[in-house]
Amino acid sequence: MALNRAMNNLLIPVLVLLTFSSTCLGQSVVPVSEVQVLVLDYKTGLPVKGREVTMILPDAKGDVYEHSLRIIKKTGENGIAVFHLSSPLPAQLWAVTDAMADFPCTRRQSFETAEVLQRGIIGHHADFELCKNPTSRPATAQPGEIVLYIRRLNALLRFRRVVWEVFQG
Repeated sequence: MALNRAMNNLLIPVLVLLTFSSTCLGQSVVPVSEVQVLVLDYKTGLPVKGREVTMILPDAKGDVYEHSLRIIKKTGENGIAVFHLSSPLPAQLWAVTDAMADFPCTRRQSFETAEVLQRGIIGHHADFELCKNPTSRPATAQPGEIVLYIRRLNALLRFRRVVWEVFQG
């Protein structure tokens, strides 16, 4: 009898403490998902460091506007820009590279968030004149990763790009 009373006296405070601590943790922790964007040179297939990547998050309806939330990161030595996104995650993500310094060889497109997190996605190759005939092998995407291709532009290619845009637009 005395043993049961001692167990109850010890068990009740422990249960109260566990219940209180789990509810506090449940309210203060916001789940964060990591999405990596790997930027590769379309000719060589090598990672490109120091390039700006913008992650655009659509609104609740899934629409992207000029005022949509944008997160900008630079790629590291490994060509990867890391984004930490908190819940609730949008159904789709947009990842784009800085188009002024380089020419994007991946089409501007949305990426299904669930697919990015589960399998990873390689962006669709753009069929622009400056992106034709890539010599690199196709990349593989890891779970949580988006792969984008760019073409680094020298002065001559920047001039060709301006001429192309004038005549195409």
